[in-house]
Amino acid sequence: MKSKIRSKTVRKLISVGLVVALALFFAAATTAFLNPRNIFMLLKDSAYLGLIALGVSIVILGGGIDLSGGGIVCVVGILSSRLTFTGLHGFIVLVVGVALGGVCGLINGLLVTTVHLTEFVATLATGFVYSGMGLLFAFRDSGKLVSGNLVSKSITSRSFLAMGKHVGGVYYITIVWVVMTVLSYFALTRTRFGLYTYALGSHAKSAEMSGINTARQRRLGFIISGAFAGLASVMVVANMGAAAASLGSGYEFQAIAACVVGGVMLGGGKGDTIGACIGSIFMILVLNGLYKFGLPTYWQFIFQGAIIIIATAFDAQFAKFAQKRRSADGVTQAAA
Repeated sequence: MKSKIRSKTVRKLISVGLVVALALFFAAATTAFLNPRNIFMLLKDSAYLGLIALGVSIVILGGGIDLSGGGIVCVVGILSSRLTFTGLHGFIVLVVGVALGGVCGLINGLLVTTVHLTEFVATLATGFVYSGMGLLFAFRDSGKLVSGNLVSKSITSRSFLAMGKHVGGVYYITIVWVVMTVLSYFALTRTRFGLYTYALGSHAKSAEMSGINTARQRRLGFIISGAFAGLASVMVVANMGAAAASLGSGYEFQAIAACVVGGVMLGGGKGDTIGACIGSIFMILVLNGLYKFGLPTYWQFIFQGAIIIIATAFDAQFAKFAQKRRSADGVTQAAA
C-alpha cells in the first residue's frame, strides 16, 4: 500500500513539475505572463476546461471515454442563451443548463448500457448530434431557425451575466471549479460511488461479479460528465455575454488530454480529479503559450495530439516501473 501511495504521489508531482516548468519558461519568455490579470485569466480558462475534464475523468476512471463534451457545451450554451431572453432568473437558467447537460449524459449512458454501443462510438456520434443541435438553435439574422446567417446575440439579463463576473480578480467560474474539484475528489475517495467507479475501471467483470450494478454506474458517470459540461457552458456564456455557434469546439479532446497529463490513465482505474485539475492548467498554459508566440492554430491540434501520445506512453512505462517496484518490495519483505 505504501508503495502504491508513493507511486501515485510521484505521478502527481511529475504533473505539477510540468506545470511549474512551463510557467517558469513563459515567465522568462514574456514579462506579461506574470501580470496578475493574465494569471487570473489563465485560471478562468483553466476552470472552463477543468470543469469539463472533471466529468470526463470520472468516465475514464470507470473504464470509459466521453467524446461528447464539446457538443454538450455547444447545445447547452446556445439554449441557455436563449432562455435568458425569456425573463428567467440567471440561477434558474444555470440549473436548467446543468440538468440539460445531465440529460445529454444520460442519453450517452443509455446508448452504452442499453443499446450496447461502445463508449467511443456512442459519444462520438452524440457529440456530432449535440453540436448540430447547437447550430440548429443558434441565433440567426433572420430571427428564425435554420434560415439566415449565424449571429451572436448579446445577453442582457443582469442576473445571468453576474455569474460571469469576478471578485477580487478571481472569476466565479474559478471558484466553482475549485469547489467542484474538491467535492469530486471527496466523492471518489470517501464514498461508495468512488469505490464502485475505481472497481469498474480496474476490472469491469470482477466488479459485476462482486454485486456492483455496472450498467447503472456507467450511466451515472456519463450523467455527471454531462452535468459538468453543462455547468462549464453556462458559466462561460455568462462570462462572454453571448453564445457563439462554435462554443465548445475541440474541448472534448483538450479535456481528455488534460486528464491524461494529470495521470488519469486511459482504460480506467488509476488517477483522480486533482490530476485532471493539474492537467487542465497545463493544457491552458500550452495553448496560451502558442497564442502568445503567434503560432498558427493548427499547431494547437499538433501539440494536443502529441501530448496525449507522450503522456499515455509515459503512463504505460510508469505503471510498469511501479509494478516492478511493488514486486521487488514484496520479495524483500518476504525474504526478511
